[in-house]
Amino acid sequence: MKKTALFIIFAAFIWTGCEKPSPGVSDSEIVIGNIQDLSGPMKELGMVVPHGSNLYFNYINENGGVHGRKIKMLIEDHQYNPQKSVAAAKKLIDQSQVFCLYNVIGTSPVEAIRPILDEYQIPLIAPATQSGSMSDRTRKAWKMIFHTDTGYDKQARILVEYALGENPDAKIGVIYQDDDYGENVLKGIGEAEKKHGIEIQREGFQRGATDFSGQVMNLLKGGCTHVIIGGVVKEPIIVMKTAAAMNFAPQFLGISPTMDHRVAIAAGPAGEGFIAANFAQLWNSDVEGAVLYRELFAKSGSPEQLMGMYNFYGFITAMVMVEGLERAGKNLTRKNLIRGMENIKNWNGMGVFPSISYGPRDRAGSESVVLVQAKEGKQKLISEWMD
Repeated sequence: MKKTALFIIFAAFIWTGCEKPSPGVSDSEIVIGNIQDLSGPMKELGMVVPHGSNLYFNYINENGGVHGRKIKMLIEDHQYNPQKSVAAAKKLIDQSQVFCLYNVIGTSPVEAIRPILDEYQIPLIAPATQSGSMSDRTRKAWKMIFHTDTGYDKQARILVEYALGENPDAKIGVIYQDDDYGENVLKGIGEAEKKHGIEIQREGFQRGATDFSGQVMNLLKGGCTHVIIGGVVKEPIIVMKTAAAMNFAPQFLGISPTMDHRVAIAAGPAGEGFIAANFAQLWNSDVEGAVLYRELFAKSGSPEQLMGMYNFYGFITAMVMVEGLERAGKNLTRKNLIRGMENIKNWNGMGVFPSISYGPRDRAGSESVVLVQAKEGKQKLISEWMD
């Protein structure tokens, strides 16, 4: 009789699909881990991006949380250094016992932590990089990474095709960060060269560089009419100012990390007409998600200078994180988070994204961009969604 009762209990346990509780989850809280550059070459973003994420997490928490649990985000510093990213990830997982990782910034830092994601089978939601390598199924831990943004490779190809559409005889150059970020940019450049039978001039720079006079001079000597910049914030500003000082005025175009409105403003007259790709609607657009962002920002009393693309990026990727948690259900485990993310189909985040979908063999998220141009200190969409 006792054996029968034990069998029934065991069978019920198996039938309900109960799993061992994951770290970082209690009845009232979900602890997630974020790794940002707080003191390195992109330290300005280390405050701006998580601030935007917390705007949305706080909004969710104030409205009851996710299935009754409030979200708490812990942040570690990697100084935009892949080795330090590994140490930060281990600290968050082993010591802080986070449930999952979220929004880790930088292509090379994310690539460096793939073995850790694989070892712990811990998901990384919305890494803060647009590299197409994030959804590459040939790489370690691909099942653990849910990418939100259109890949740098696709962006580069789209920008080349835009330039050729404007001028079939365009002489195109690219200045790129010589690491995993730049590698993905060059993948798209190579695909565009092969498709259109052209040759694109390449000029690389090291992460954290501040002098681009040699690269700009080479592009000038090469007669480039269009120059694609694969950098972040400081690099396009310096590149465009350096070009202006040399009386070199090609049409500058940027991969999406360069599209923050402050880039063109800081570049001054040299930034007039700068065109950049973007994977989402603008932060000051009329779509529902952007309106909510501005309302919550105003309510928070935050310094106005924080508002913009990178702050909005933190906000909208937090929306993706919450959507996955909601779909994971009350029984929150890492496996159920993966299942929940895989159930996201044709989701646009209150109109912010073109469309995000995942599946058992799909981690790419969005596949389209819009082009944004700076005119007289303001940004304007100049295209429909492109892919």
